[in-house]
Amino acid sequence: MTQLFVNYQWNSTLFNCQSNDLKQFEKYLSAQVTRLNLQAKPLGFIDNNHQQYPLSLYQSANIHSDKPSILVCAGFHGEESAGPWGLISALTQLEPSVLEKVNLSILPLVNPSGFSIGNRLNLYQQNPNRGFVYQSGQVASNQHTSVEGLLLQQSMATLLSASEHGILTCHEDVLLHDTYLYALESHALPSPLSYQLRDSLGRYFPIAADGEIDDCPVKDGIIFNHFDSSFESALFQSGSQIAICTETPGQQDFDQRVLANRDAITLFINHFVDENRQ
Repeated sequence: MTQLFVNYQWNSTLFNCQSNDLKQFEKYLSAQVTRLNLQAKPLGFIDNNHQQYPLSLYQSANIHSDKPSILVCAGFHGEESAGPWGLISALTQLEPSVLEKVNLSILPLVNPSGFSIGNRLNLYQQNPNRGFVYQSGQVASNQHTSVEGLLLQQSMATLLSASEHGILTCHEDVLLHDTYLYALESHALPSPLSYQLRDSLGRYFPIAADGEIDDCPVKDGIIFNHFDSSFESALFQSGSQIAICTETPGQQDFDQRVLANRDAITLFINHFVDENRQ
């Protein structure tokens, strides 16, 4: 099958491996899942015939309705590898006591087959972040829905509960030197959290100038309330209180992108921990 996108790979000094080293990634993830006592919820295999490329959701051990429920996702696109590694870095710094204050769920690597070769699409040349169609109060599939998308949609009730108070998806724009984010909110303007996340990314990279990116209007480094058939858009339309998609620039140093994702994830988690104290 002819690849539609170029493969991207970088060396990571932070992790002493290549950005697409799936075995090393799984090793680091397993260590943090054990340390934080996260509970694995297998969603299925991307390659079901060969039982390869499992997709799993991980959640806090003690889920309580009186705590904020947030979902952090990474690795929808295989060449956007600083997101998954940034999540590993954030988990490494996370104190177990934080999970007493927030219901944390993570999808650490949605597209493992694409990640393994540094390609945007999965092994079937599908885009895992398209085909989440919100209609008549439900999320449905269409001709663009990937294998990953179908697995996620089969667990949509669980994912909606997990993202009730917020969802953060960590993406990258491999063509750019500047950073920006998408924010979906039920307000006329972006919330302080969106600006805080933008500023967190801005400590590492230039913030994108006002204009357009992928035909979407950008103002102050934020693409606001742009709806499409992405996973985060579907969850927000289904009831998540806020959905933010960060975009670190693939033309910048890889480890700096990892650290930028780490800090954005940490800020997002701590926001809900602090909010729960009030």
